[in-house]
Amino acid sequence: MIRMLATLVLFLGTTLAVAGEVVWYTAMNTQDAEPLRKRFEEKYPGTKLTVHRQPGEKIRNRILTEARAGKFFWDVVSLNLLDIAALAGERLLTGKWDAIYVRQYVIGYNTDLVKPSEAPRDWNDLLQPRWKGKLAIDENEIEWYASMLDYLGREKGTAFMRALAAQQPQMRRGHTLLAKLLAAGDFPLAIVHAAEMDEARKQGAPVDWVRTLDPVVTSPSVIAVSANAPHPKEARLFVDFVLSEEGQQLIAKQGRVPARAAAPPGLRLYYVRPELAREMDAREREFNDIFLKVR
Repeated sequence: MIRMLATLVLFLGTTLAVAGEVVWYTAMNTQDAEPLRKRFEEKYPGTKLTVHRQPGEKIRNRILTEARAGKFFWDVVSLNLLDIAALAGERLLTGKWDAIYVRQYVIGYNTDLVKPSEAPRDWNDLLQPRWKGKLAIDENEIEWYASMLDYLGREKGTAFMRALAAQQPQMRRGHTLLAKLLAAGDFPLAIVHAAEMDEARKQGAPVDWVRTLDPVVTSPSVIAVSANAPHPKEARLFVDFVLSEEGQQLIAKQGRVPARAAAPPGLRLYYVRPELAREMDAREREFNDIFLKVR
C-alpha cells in the first residue's frame, strides 16, 4: 500500500534543490503538519509547502466546490479514506492514494473519574444507565457511525445507535478537543482516537482507553495528488517524502500511528471499507437525525 522512494531518494545524503510550491489541503492538525512542512522545505531548498488545514468534510466540500467552478488550487490532499474515495469517484485524483497513518476509534476514559475495573469493556456497555449523559462524541463522527453499521449490520447497528443517542451523549467538535476535555475531567468517557490517548498518557494525563472493544474501527488517513495539480512535480516529491522512512518517523513523533507500524496485538480491528464512500451522504443525514436533531 505504501510506496517506497525510487528515483527521488537522496544520493549519499545530499539535498535535491527543487524550486516551486506545493499546496497541501489536509485534515491533519497544524501542530502535526508543521514538522513535515519544516523538514520538507529544509530538504528541498527553494520549495515552499503551503498548508491549508480544515476538518475533513470541509476540505472535501471545498475541493468539490472549487472543481465545479473549474478552479484547481491544490496539489496534494490528505484526508480519511472515505473522503478520499469520494474525491476519487469524481476523478479528482491522479493514480492511487497511499496510507500515511491510521486512526483507531476507541472508548477513552478519565482514570480519575472511572476506575479501570469499572470502565466499559465493549460498545454495548455504553448503554448502561450509569453512563447516561457521561459520554462525549464528535458531532461529525460519520466515519465511525458508517463503519459500525457496516460491521454490525443495518438493523442491529441502527438499533444500537438510537439507544446510544437516548443516553444523551455530549456532542463536541473534533477529536483533539475531545481528548483535551476528557483529560481535564469535563466528562468521564469519550469516543476518541487511541493514539491521542497514548500520547496524552505519556504527558501525564489521567486517561486510558478500552482495548476489548469489538470492533475497533480503524481508518487509514491517506494522501493523494490532484489530477489537476498546478505543481505536479513538487506534489509527487512531497508525497514521496511523507511516505519515506523519515516522513513516517516525523508522523510517529507527533503521537500518530504511522502506516508502517504493526497493529497492536489482541485488538479486534475492523478497517473502514472504501465502498462506504458511496453511502456517506445518506449516513451523514442518519447520524444527524439520530444524534443532533433530537437535542
